[in-house]
Amino acid sequence: MMKYALLIILSFLTARATTAGQSLNIKADSVAVAETTFVTEPPSGIPLDYEINETAVKGFITSLKDKYPVQLGAFRVKYNAEAFFKEVTSHIDSNAVMFREDGLYKIRISRNPGTAEEVIREKTGPEKITVVPAPETTSGSDTVRSGTGIPDSTTTGILLSEPAEKKATAERISAGELIIGNNSPWLKRITYFGKSLALINALIITIVVCIISMILLLLFILLNRRRMERREKLHQYLMENYQELIINYLFGNATPDDFRPIASDTYRRQVLIDQMIDVSINLKGEEARKLLGLYKHLGLDRDSIGRARDHRWHKKIKGFRELAFMNIKDANDTIYKALNSSNEILRMEAQIALVRLGDESAFDFLSHLERPFSLWEQISLHELIVQHNIPLPQFKQWLTSSNPTVVMFALRMIREFKQSEAEEAVHDTIMHPDPAVKQLAIQVAGDMNMRTTLDTMKHMYKFQEYNVCLEIIKSMGKMPDLSMLGFLKLVLDKEDDVQLQIEATKAIENNGEEGVKALVKIMKSEYKNYNIIVRHVLDRRIY
Repeated sequence: MMKYALLIILSFLTARATTAGQSLNIKADSVAVAETTFVTEPPSGIPLDYEINETAVKGFITSLKDKYPVQLGAFRVKYNAEAFFKEVTSHIDSNAVMFREDGLYKIRISRNPGTAEEVIREKTGPEKITVVPAPETTSGSDTVRSGTGIPDSTTTGILLSEPAEKKATAERISAGELIIGNNSPWLKRITYFGKSLALINALIITIVVCIISMILLLLFILLNRRRMERREKLHQYLMENYQELIINYLFGNATPDDFRPIASDTYRRQVLIDQMIDVSINLKGEEARKLLGLYKHLGLDRDSIGRARDHRWHKKIKGFRELAFMNIKDANDTIYKALNSSNEILRMEAQIALVRLGDESAFDFLSHLERPFSLWEQISLHELIVQHNIPLPQFKQWLTSSNPTVVMFALRMIREFKQSEAEEAVHDTIMHPDPAVKQLAIQVAGDMNMRTTLDTMKHMYKFQEYNVCLEIIKSMGKMPDLSMLGFLKLVLDKEDDVQLQIEATKAIENNGEEGVKALVKIMKSEYKNYNIIVRHVLDRRIY
C-alpha cells in the first residue's frame, strides 16, 4: 500500500511540473483574474503567430503588448468588485474601469477602446473579429489561466465588438463623475472612494440656481425702484396741479368741464379724490357744498361707495374715510355692518365715520356695538369730539347697555363733560354686576361729588372685593361727610390691610376739624399701629 501511495504522489508531482511554465497558481484568498483568448482568422487560413509579453503582479497576468480591452473579472457582490478594482488600479493599470452589466460588476482594462480595435483590424484585416470563450486550461503561450479565489466571480473573457463596447461605455459608473462631464483635468483629481458624487452635483445645482435667483431678484428690485420713483414724481406733479385746479374752481373761474379729462383715468381720479378730501377739511358753508356738488357731478362718490363695499378691509377703510369727509351717507348700512367686525382697525374706522356722518345721531352706533369697545377706540372717539366740536348727546342713555365697555365709555364721557344730571343713572350703575364697571362708577361718583351715592357705598362695602372696597373709601374721602366718620373709624379698626387703613385715615382727616380731633384721639389709644398710620397721614411733609 505504501508503494501505491508513493507512486500516486510522484505522478501528481510530475504532472504539476509539466504544466508549471504554462500556468500560475493563485491562492484561495487572491482576487480572480478573468481569462481571455483572442482568436483571429487571416484571409490566407494560416494561423497568425505572435508573442505576448506577460507581466505577473500579485496573482494577475495581463498582456501588455497590444492595447486590447481585457476583462479581468466579474462579481455579483459590489464589495468584492471594489476590492479587486483597487488592486488592479494600484498594480496593473490606473485607467481600469468598473461598470455594471448583466447584473454583474465587471473590471476591465480599457485604456482606449477605439485604439484597441484599430490595432486588431490592422493585424487581422477587414474580416469579422471572432470572439471565443476561453477554456479553463490551455497550453498556448498566449493564454492566461485564472484562479478561483473569490467565489462570486465569473471567469469568462470576451473581446467586445464596437456596438457592445459603446453600450458598455454608456453604462459605466466612473468614480468622480460630475454633471459637467468627466473629461475635465480638474475633475480627474477628485476621488470619493469610488462612490457617486450626487451630493456635490446637488450643491453645484443649488449654487447655480441661487446665483441666478439673486441676479433676477436684483434686476426686479432695480426696475421696481425705478418705477416707484417715476410714479412718485408723477403723483407729486398731479397733486400740485389738481390742488391748484380745485382752488380755482372754488374761488376762481374754473368749471366742472375742466375736470373731465382727469376723471377719465382711474389713477388720476384717485389723486383728484385725495386732493378734494384734503381741501374739504378746512372748508365750511357754501364752499363745502360746492365741492360736494363737484364730487358728485364727476361721479367720484360712486368710486368711494364701491370701495366701502369692497371685501378687502383696507379698501373698506379708504372708502369709509372718503365718505365721512365728503359727508356722503349712501353707504351707512355697510358701515354699520363693519361695527362688529373682528378687525379692530376696521371697527374703529367705522365708528369714526358714523360719528362724522351722524349729525344729530352721531353716537347711535353705541346701541349697535356688540364687540368690546377698547380704550384706544374710546380715546380716538373723544379726540374726534374735541377736535371737530361734535354735538354731545346725553351719555347716561348708554349706562344700561348690555356691553360693559360701552357703559364704561359713557361713564368716562359723563365725567369728562361734567354731565351732573346723570347722577341718578350713575347711582344705579354702582350696583352693576361687572366689578370693573362698578369700580369706575364709584370713582366717577366721587369725582363728580355725587353725595346721594354715599349711603349705597356704605351698605355695599362689606360684600365687595378688595379693589371696589378701596375705591369706596377713596370716594368717601373725595366727598367729606361727618355722618361717615363712624364707618371710617370702623374700617380703620377692623381692616388688616394697611392701604385700606391709610385711605380711611385720609378720609377722616378730610372732614376738617372734627376729623383731625378724631385722629388725635385715636393716637392716644394703646394700639401702636394706629399711631404709626395717623402720624403718617398727618405729616404735612409727606402730602
